[in-house]
Amino acid sequence: MRPQNTFDWIAFVFLIIGAFAWGFFVTDINILDVALEAIADPLDDLVFILIFLSGLYWIFRVFGERSR
Repeated sequence: MRPQNTFDWIAFVFLIIGAFAWGFFVTDINILDVALEAIADPLDDLVFILIFLSGLYWIFRVFGERSR
């Protein structure tokens, strides 16, 4: 399923960021903490929350369309 509007694209980008973050997490590197710590320490927590919400959005979007 392709993103169809701006909100879809924003959520999709956060999912991609989350995928890379998990990829680095497997190698014991929190890439978001490394990249965002210089800007603001709680910023990586905010990004993880946005990744979580984006995942929930896409789950409801993908499975919600199948039930219609």
